[in-house]
Amino acid sequence: MTDPARAASECPTVSVIVVSYNSGAYLAECLTALTLAEPTLPTETLVVDNASTDNSLVVLEEWARQHPDLQIVRSQVNRGYAGGVNLGLAQAQGTYVAVLNPDMRVSPGWLTRLVAFLEEHSAVGAVNPLIVLQDSEGRINAAGQDVHLTGLGFNRWLGQPRSRAGAEPLQVSGIQGGAFVIRRSLLEQMGGWDDSGFLYHEDVELSWTLQLMGYDLYCLPAVTVWHHYHLTMYPEKLFLLERNRLAMLLTHLEALSLCGLTLFLLCTECLMWSYCWLRGWTFLKAKAASYQWIIQNQETLRRRKLFLHSLRRRTDGQVLQRLNWGYAWDQFVTLGRERGPSDRMPVGGLPVNLR
Repeated sequence: MTDPARAASECPTVSVIVVSYNSGAYLAECLTALTLAEPTLPTETLVVDNASTDNSLVVLEEWARQHPDLQIVRSQVNRGYAGGVNLGLAQAQGTYVAVLNPDMRVSPGWLTRLVAFLEEHSAVGAVNPLIVLQDSEGRINAAGQDVHLTGLGFNRWLGQPRSRAGAEPLQVSGIQGGAFVIRRSLLEQMGGWDDSGFLYHEDVELSWTLQLMGYDLYCLPAVTVWHHYHLTMYPEKLFLLERNRLAMLLTHLEALSLCGLTLFLLCTECLMWSYCWLRGWTFLKAKAASYQWIIQNQETLRRRKLFLHSLRRRTDGQVLQRLNWGYAWDQFVTLGRERGPSDRMPVGGLPVNLR
């Protein structure tokens, strides 16, 4: 019989990277849950502060005095979500990397089960827990993502009852970036998480890249974390989502594949323009600005495409058959009904000028 203490000592180390930007209201809850979650699995926790202007650093420094193992990584500028993960990755020691939003609350043993799944399935590159809405009675935030073949990403089963997900592992077309575990070797192979998009859509791009590299993606509904979340949109977010989606399509797909998807791409463009028309002039400007950004960054996109070609282990056809062909109409309806400014706009705004 295996000695449990010996088995625990041989478990792979996991680096938990929490990227925080003005998240002082959530950090204590997040870190408390992390502290209690893994009594046996060797882990390290790094919190990357993206130049917060609220009380985040005060909370972190107080927490570090009580928990000396906590590593605080300070950035002098807001590097975005993927950029923050890369900053933490440079100091991380783990064989696996767990990425976590600061407004998440994890459950006991969450990492042990996610890492065990990756250990047992070498063809899986990254895995999500089931993310449940914090302020609901067991309703789902995301069971992974549904990635559309035109690059849109939808939270899978958003708002549906927890029972919808069942308990068996689910192969998904996309990883939801708020809470997931990935093999460190894959992040290093791709030169870190692509941070050129700054914020929003990075998880869709990561999911597409991992599948292009020949890896599958899964969600484990038996593992639950909770998230303070509600679906919302504002012009700066739409600009980043759309420019990053278009950049991903141009860099991840071959020219022939883009031609073959022309009808689907036109449908999505019409859908997005219709949504922007419904929301008003600022959204229309944001959508137009996404095209302008693509035109101005052609050389950067060309270099990115060449790099991704070196990582490719699957054809476009093999990747596309793993994606979704339908839209999440309920999420479009929710966003279409939204009016007025969003209360989820990050404090201090975003480094986006749509004037």
